Amino acid sequence: MERRRCAKKAGGSQKPQWSNRRPLIEIERLRRRETDEGGFIRSHQDEQARKRPRVEEPVADDGWEFDPDHLPTDAEVALDFLKPRQPPSLVLVSHVPGVLKDRGKAERELRKLAQEGKITYLQLPTSSADVAVLDGDEYRALLSEKAAFADFALRNAAKLYCTREELDKAGCLEGDNEREKRAALDDLRRLGFLRPRRGGGGEDAYWFAVPQGGDFARDVLAGREALLNSLQRAKYKEVDVSRSVPSLERSPLGQAFHVRDLVGRGDADLLERPAGRFLRLRRR
Repeated sequence: MERRRCAKKAGGSQKPQWSNRRPLIEIERLRRRETDEGGFIRSHQDEQARKRPRVEEPVADDGWEFDPDHLPTDAEVALDFLKPRQPPSLVLVSHVPGVLKDRGKAERELRKLAQEGKITYLQLPTSSADVAVLDGDEYRALLSEKAAFADFALRNAAKLYCTREELDKAGCLEGDNEREKRAALDDLRRLGFLRPRRGGGGEDAYWFAVPQGGDFARDVLAGREALLNSLQRAKYKEVDVSRSVPSLERSPLGQAFHVRDLVGRGDADLLERPAGRFLRLRRR
């Protein structure tokens, strides 16, 4: 060891220090050498050349083209998001501003959609403030055998109701005499598309409605009362809605629907906290 150190200090001859990496030419020669089985190891270029070229499948032309002038509005996206899974696909108008955060814009877009016949308004029997929205195509599908009445209802969606005289003038009451027209009116009521309007100043008036609309209104009212009772019984008048609320477990509309209902009506506030989402009852 002492001699080697002295030789290094004296500038003696040393063996060249080869790198562990072999030259590229030698590596390529080794990759192409013949093996014992008679084959050879192919290089990366050879492997790439042996692969079949990828053939892209032709894209089917479904006739749809992107048109920036006909994009869905914020209100349409909100209605699609809030639409319940079970029929009828009714959405309360008070729920839409909670998604868009701009009540004025939401109401303007909903009125425009109603004027275009894309949606229709329906007054619920629970309260005068409970107005629901139904997709226009779904409404026409329900009234496939009553096309004249469907067009008339969509044109007068913002009014929420109609009179018998208006129905007769629009040609919705088929018949040549009073008896046949009364039977046509009773048929619309029996199917669930008209509901008597009380307190109309003596005129024969009817609310626009849909089948199973009464069941929907009953579920809305039952869930609303259950959640309000839970808030009133709570110690600090608030409930953690990030967890399941026991009083809403059997509601067919779901817990999120009733939370949006109280927030949209102004009965409660939704608070975001590190511990979760809390619904707090507003003080009157």
